[in-house]
Amino acid sequence: MKSKTKLLVGIGVVIVIGILTVSLRSVNPSQNEEDIVYRETRVEYGDLTVGITEETTVEIGTLEQRFDLDISALVDGSSTSNSQTIVGAMSGEFGGTRNSNTGMMSFGSLYMDSPASQSQSLEVADVKIAVGQEIKEGDLLYTLTTESVDEIREALSEDIDDTKADYETLQVEQEESRIQAQQGYDTYVTNGKYANVIYTNALKVYQDAVDDAVKAVDDKQNTYNEKLLELAELQDEYDEVLALLHEAQGAVSENYEGRFENAYYYTVYLNTKDTAQKLADQFEEEIDSMNEELEQLSLDIQVAVRTMNQCQLDYEKAKLDLGQTQDIDIYYADKASEWYRIQTASLDNELSSAKSHYDTAVKKLAEFDSFVQNNSIFSEYSGVVTEILLAEGDTLSGGSSLVVLNNQETVTMDVALSEDDYNAIDKTGTVNIVFTAYPNGIFSGKITDVSDAEYDNNSGSLYYTVTVTIQGEVSGLYEGMTGDVTFVTKERKQVCYVSNRAVIREGTKSYVKVRDNDENILKQEITTGFSDGINVEIIAGLSEGDIVLIESKVGET
Repeated sequence: MKSKTKLLVGIGVVIVIGILTVSLRSVNPSQNEEDIVYRETRVEYGDLTVGITEETTVEIGTLEQRFDLDISALVDGSSTSNSQTIVGAMSGEFGGTRNSNTGMMSFGSLYMDSPASQSQSLEVADVKIAVGQEIKEGDLLYTLTTESVDEIREALSEDIDDTKADYETLQVEQEESRIQAQQGYDTYVTNGKYANVIYTNALKVYQDAVDDAVKAVDDKQNTYNEKLLELAELQDEYDEVLALLHEAQGAVSENYEGRFENAYYYTVYLNTKDTAQKLADQFEEEIDSMNEELEQLSLDIQVAVRTMNQCQLDYEKAKLDLGQTQDIDIYYADKASEWYRIQTASLDNELSSAKSHYDTAVKKLAEFDSFVQNNSIFSEYSGVVTEILLAEGDTLSGGSSLVVLNNQETVTMDVALSEDDYNAIDKTGTVNIVFTAYPNGIFSGKITDVSDAEYDNNSGSLYYTVTVTIQGEVSGLYEGMTGDVTFVTKERKQVCYVSNRAVIREGTKSYVKVRDNDENILKQEITTGFSDGINVEIIAGLSEGDIVLIESKVGET
């Protein structure tokens, strides 16, 4: 690895040297003398730099333009109408179905796959570029056959129509589902609001039945008790009649000796006996009837008690059932907002999905039209064509390569630097480049890549390969062009400077020659500073724009 060091003026400095040559000569042609010649130079203002310079060549990268539109995916999986068809929607009171075990709502939409379209391709009709041709972004590369372009565009347009129809149809179909969801929400909220009133009123019916049944038992029992009292009174009266009858029977009995002594009493007892017998018979009938009535009342009481017990059982069962219904209504009322939100969100998702399919179909046609304009394919880059990858009759598919160009945006120069030189340079600063073909111009570069350290067998030392990417306008650069790349190691920014050749040094002092107003040449003391080997910094004694003289001697015969 061979290295050389050069001193160059830093980036951004334009050295303007006005040269006016004035000869002061002796007019005697017969003598040999040295003529003194002066050139004028101007004090400039700018940057002075010192760096490490290496000669290397230009490398220009390449750009490959590809047809990144996947025609097969674009057409085959384009839309809902070609890939999925909505065949079901939500049902039930709340737009869904309730799980019998949990009471929760469930809903969803069904999709069925339908056949997709077959793959399509684009066919090249004509090639419009040639190798070595310089083209600009937007230049025509290929034309395509009208038939192949129209076939794909027609399929994509149909897809837009189908997905739009699906979207609009779903909007109409969902109106009923949304109404059902709102009605279900309102029903659950209302039921929850009046759940306690409904529970109380419904349970009151059963409580009233129990109360009526208890009252019926009490009424029957009271009637039975009253009849028992009546029977007891009737029995007492019957006993009294029997006693009277027994007494009257004794008075008129054939065994009674005194029955004929008093005919009046005999007749009275005889009448009494008949009357008492009739009364006794009547009481017996009433007692029998009363016993039958009591027996029937006893049966009625048993029936009333059973009825009362059943009403009480019905009441307890109704209390549980109505309580559960009340709890469910309150629960549903609490969940109504959440279920309504889920329900409408599901509808929104379906509608959004259908809208997304439509938007995708529109986007795909727009994407296709952005790749294929007027049955043509245009360049995305500027550069020189190095390779044409398609011919007439070829077909395009996703990922097909179209053309390879020189990439003017990646013009680089690789430089090998020793380890010491690499450590000395400014790795983030500007790199100055002077090309052999453009000796008066300075290009700027930037370090964009550095290799790992490598070992040089010849020198026995390490070196790095530094990649410099040229910045700015590079249209005049070509592959293999040579130039000097300077990496800055020291720099003075925005200082006055003048050519080293104009400075006269005498001991520790420095001077320049200038002209006074009468065109006399005078020495003027200056203070100098940093020098890049060509120019020197002026610290004092001169200002930007001052004219100084560079002296040289020319021998003549």
